[in-house]
Amino acid sequence: MMQEHRGGRGQRVDLTNCAAEPIHIPGRIQPHGALLALSPGDLAVRHVSLNIGALLGSGTEGLLGRALPELLAPAEGGDLESVLRSPDPSAMNPLKVRPRNGGASAWLDAIVHRAGERLIVELEPAASPGDVSFSSVYRVSHAAIERIQSAEGLFEACDVTAEEIKRLTGYDRVMIYRFDRDWNGEVIAEAREADIEPYLGLRYPASDIPPQARELYLRNWLRIIPDVGYQPSDIVPEPDAPIDLSFSVLRSVSPMHIQYLKNMGVGASMSVSLIREGVLWGLIACHHRTARPLSFEIRQGCELCGRFLSIQLAAKEKLEDRGRKLELEALTDEVVATVSRQEDLMAGLSESAGALMKLAGASGVALFHGDAVTPLGLSPAPEELRRLHAWIRRHVADRPVFHSESLARLEPALAGIKDAASGVLCISIPEPDPWYVVWLRPEVIQTVNWSGNPEKPVESSAEGTVLGPRRSFSLWKQIVERTAVAWRPAEIEAVELLRRALIELDLTRQVVRERSARAAAERSNAELEQFGYIVAHDLKEPLRGIKSFSTFVMEDDGAALSSESQSHMRRIDDLAGRTMELINSLYEYSRVTRVDFSFGEIDLGEVLADVERRLAGTLRQRGAVIRAPRRLPRVFCDRIRIGEVLANLIANGIKYNVSPEPWVEVGFDETTIPTIFHVRDNGVGIPADERHRLFTIFERLSTAAQYGEGTGSGLAITQRIVERHKGKIWAESPPGGGTTFYFTLAEAPLNDP
Repeated sequence: MMQEHRGGRGQRVDLTNCAAEPIHIPGRIQPHGALLALSPGDLAVRHVSLNIGALLGSGTEGLLGRALPELLAPAEGGDLESVLRSPDPSAMNPLKVRPRNGGASAWLDAIVHRAGERLIVELEPAASPGDVSFSSVYRVSHAAIERIQSAEGLFEACDVTAEEIKRLTGYDRVMIYRFDRDWNGEVIAEAREADIEPYLGLRYPASDIPPQARELYLRNWLRIIPDVGYQPSDIVPEPDAPIDLSFSVLRSVSPMHIQYLKNMGVGASMSVSLIREGVLWGLIACHHRTARPLSFEIRQGCELCGRFLSIQLAAKEKLEDRGRKLELEALTDEVVATVSRQEDLMAGLSESAGALMKLAGASGVALFHGDAVTPLGLSPAPEELRRLHAWIRRHVADRPVFHSESLARLEPALAGIKDAASGVLCISIPEPDPWYVVWLRPEVIQTVNWSGNPEKPVESSAEGTVLGPRRSFSLWKQIVERTAVAWRPAEIEAVELLRRALIELDLTRQVVRERSARAAAERSNAELEQFGYIVAHDLKEPLRGIKSFSTFVMEDDGAALSSESQSHMRRIDDLAGRTMELINSLYEYSRVTRVDFSFGEIDLGEVLADVERRLAGTLRQRGAVIRAPRRLPRVFCDRIRIGEVLANLIANGIKYNVSPEPWVEVGFDETTIPTIFHVRDNGVGIPADERHRLFTIFERLSTAAQYGEGTGSGLAITQRIVERHKGKIWAESPPGGGTTFYFTLAEAPLNDP
């Protein structure tokens, strides 16, 4: 039958549920002090620990319901009630108080804090003035802090802290205990009496400190057990809701932990949290072979040292790796410089294989991209690398950085590559098909020194199952296989920096390629425009001659020609005229980019009036009207060219229109930046599947023949004019008919090319 112990009253604690034990609400305290729980409104005592009489000289019956200021007198006539009612009474700790009706102790330390709706007051016998004072503790703490600050690195700072805490407390052993990512702990610094067994370098399994205990360490910086053999004192009367003692200095600890300490031969203990950037990093763990109380002042000095070391942790760790970091930065620069000289990323990385492996202290590197696999240094066989690549694609995907010291633990199927790749450190470079750079480390069979067997947290004896993690704390060696040397933080940071540098280099190359392509396209367009300009200019004269000569032939000899020949001559005249129209359109299209525009501030309303006069005949013939709901604004443009834009869009709106009352509206929306102008009609509309061809020169829509076929250049020229004004043009045409052309113009004077 497994032994059972109780945490809070009514809460059974056994070896099967210790990780869920509610250690913050035990319902009892350690008896080196007494506890009172007050209601904040009237400061009346609602709950007390049963040992209260030893300090106040009065049993629980004479205290419950009474206001605390009636029971305690503050030192030097202070105002106890004001302190208790302040927003943060703990800022005044400790309060020196004395029982008003006498008691076993002349002066008491009152330590106050708020716990939800309750006010908690804990009383301890005050230290004698000759034994300790804040000034003496300050001197020792100040000297300790100066030594910690001047330490060269993390381990030296931890050694100094252990020595100074031992000097301050007089404990037999002080250890600095650091957690790993799995919450196993390792003693990395120790100050001890010469006649006790060293624990330096030993590891402790995560089960020694369960999650709820780590949570309390994160919330409350200091815990103390002056006498491991204490008998707890219950809090009465038992409250309806448990009293949260997370921040209590007297909180009774788990019987599991008490047995653990007894198994270690510890008579008193204290621990101070080490918290790095909001995460529990480790502990300052103090042990004494016999009972040893510490005054509030000394405890505060220890907490101050712990808080200062916590602040220094990040800086000291960086200082420890400073030399290595400078080396890694130089290697990163070397790799990037080599890659930048190669057009292909894989070729550049392959060329810098030596620096690449040194960067992460790896024996091999694998480069993956698409189906290509490039091994560098010591690496698995190609087929095994492809299996590794497939695993990375599934499990790493696009994570920027991934690392593991034991790939076989994550994927047993890859255990066969442990000789070359037990450890992997991987970066991904985003592409449609991602790049992966994977550093490889071989298996290193390691011996890990544990304090007792980590696989056997509970031991049995003749008396039954022994409560606590184990009885044996002697050295226990574990052989660790299929694991590589762990990747150091500086190495992980270095490959992260390399990843960013490679991405920046890749983006820079893309920009250069895009600019080159754009420049080539612009040169090609310019050459085509020049060619079109020359062709259009040079063909005008021959075509005019053809048209003139065909006219002369018809006038002089038309009667003598057969009807078939006359038809041929008329066809020649029509084709020459049509070709002239196309050449004129090509000439105008190419001219738009070549001629200088005359920009100025123009009244667009006056431009529209000019256009309306030019189209007056067409408007009368079709019975069409031009609408302008409000006067158009002044704009910065080339007056003649913007007139062509409006004329072309309005003419199209009238031409492609079968409405009995055709109209075209010209308006604008000044709430946008830049202003959006529109030319809207109630015409036939534009088929959705043909809108993408609107602005392509010589492209004719399916409706063109029905309404009088044009050259298909008007909208292309219009678009070029708008673009010369640093604007854009687009069209919308709903299914029911009608089209709206929108365009913008630059809002300020521009340097036209």
